[in-house]
Amino acid sequence: MRVVTGEEMRQADHYAIEVLGMKEELLMENAGQATVHALKQIFPRLQTKKIAVLIGKGNNGGDGFVVARSLLDEGIDVDVWTVADSWTGAASYHHDLFLRCGYHYRCWDDLRANRDTSYDIWVDALLGTGMKGSLQSPYKEAVSLLNEAEGVVVSIDIPSGVSPNVGDMSSQPVQADHTITLEFPKCSAYLFPAREYYGKVHIAPIGLPRKASAELDVVRQLWTKEDVSRTLPIRRASSHKGEHGRGLLVGGSYQMPGAITLAANAAVSSGIGLLTTAIPSSILKIVANRVPESMFLPFSEDDTTELENRVDDFDAIAAGPGLGRSDRTKQIVKKLLREVKGPLILDADALYFLPELQNDMKARSSPLILTPHVGEMARLTMETVETVNRRRFFIARDFAIANQCYLVLKGPFTIVTTPTGDQYVNTTGNATLARGGTGDLLTGMILSFVSQLVDIGEAMMNAVYLHGLAADIALRENGSSQAIRTSEILHYLPLAFRSITSSS
Repeated sequence: MRVVTGEEMRQADHYAIEVLGMKEELLMENAGQATVHALKQIFPRLQTKKIAVLIGKGNNGGDGFVVARSLLDEGIDVDVWTVADSWTGAASYHHDLFLRCGYHYRCWDDLRANRDTSYDIWVDALLGTGMKGSLQSPYKEAVSLLNEAEGVVVSIDIPSGVSPNVGDMSSQPVQADHTITLEFPKCSAYLFPAREYYGKVHIAPIGLPRKASAELDVVRQLWTKEDVSRTLPIRRASSHKGEHGRGLLVGGSYQMPGAITLAANAAVSSGIGLLTTAIPSSILKIVANRVPESMFLPFSEDDTTELENRVDDFDAIAAGPGLGRSDRTKQIVKKLLREVKGPLILDADALYFLPELQNDMKARSSPLILTPHVGEMARLTMETVETVNRRRFFIARDFAIANQCYLVLKGPFTIVTTPTGDQYVNTTGNATLARGGTGDLLTGMILSFVSQLVDIGEAMMNAVYLHGLAADIALRENGSSQAIRTSEILHYLPLAFRSITSSS
């Protein structure tokens, strides 16, 4: 399932209409009928509801006329209120068809004057993905009325006033309870705070030819359970540990032995064949007692020569959890960037020195995987946290292409970007993951999956998906995201794996 910007959606529509010859009026009819179908799924007793449809000037308004006409044809109690007084193109066609079918509408000023808010359902067909800037009158007032009204608000395609591309808003948009997004979800459905205005998102196919979407330049899509089931490696009955990855995990310090312990446990709980954990000698007893499945490579606080001599022995290496931000960490990261010939995963403290090691990072010819949260991404890009949050898709893509790396931008709806700019959006996870140590779990899981010599992009997305799924199961079983410890999420990994393998 693709995720698109407003411009990309218009590009796909334009290709379908101008190149493939599909009638715009048909696409709009399809969009309206798909919306009606979704409404019936959301409200099983739709026939008993009193519905108001608020219609704006553009194509979103044209969709609204199709919805209103179709509902009225079924004898449903619908009032239509228009914020515009003229329409063009396909919207004009469906406006005229609405009237020719014997239906009528009223100016929304009458609704505003009477303040009649007694509708069960409000359909927001005011503004679509083409809106730019702040809401202006009369849309500003219409949105305010919707937000004050009783009843359930359903937006068509996107809540009016929300940008399709970025996470922030220039003015107060419609607060929808449900959004029926047409054909493809838009980028802002996976960005905060915009996501909070969507309510529950329902994806409604409108019959856009596949060839039209295939013409889009950018690959950006959701990673689903079906994708994980399709790409998760299957273990043969005759396989042995050496076939399932030899990974090296580098991290830990006297002040932070827990981070590397969490990462190591996550790696062995995710199926890695052989794990070696490289840690300072000062914490060997602490960590070894908690990860009996791992081998260990202790190194001196002052001399990391033994670690550096072993980097060629592994299928993949991950570094960062609990390393600290000392000069020792900088030297370790520099050596790994220069000498590791296989996939290298850098997280947490290992990311801190990358702005100083740009030349070493760009000189790598082997896969480099970075896993920053938004604060770390802000430091890597010299942007503010606010800018990264509002433009997550674009900043992640630009950085991954410029540095030829794989990038896991963590957070709600984690985005994985490949060196070619392809992007995959994760849909699992919840507020349980908003606590220290969960990123360390993910690092261990990514190391496990990548070391198993499968497609790196698929391995990363599967790790991210199952990491979030384990948190979802933990929340479902415990009922509160506040009372779940990070280490407890590990206990739900077997259930997460089972939910995938049992359906494949």
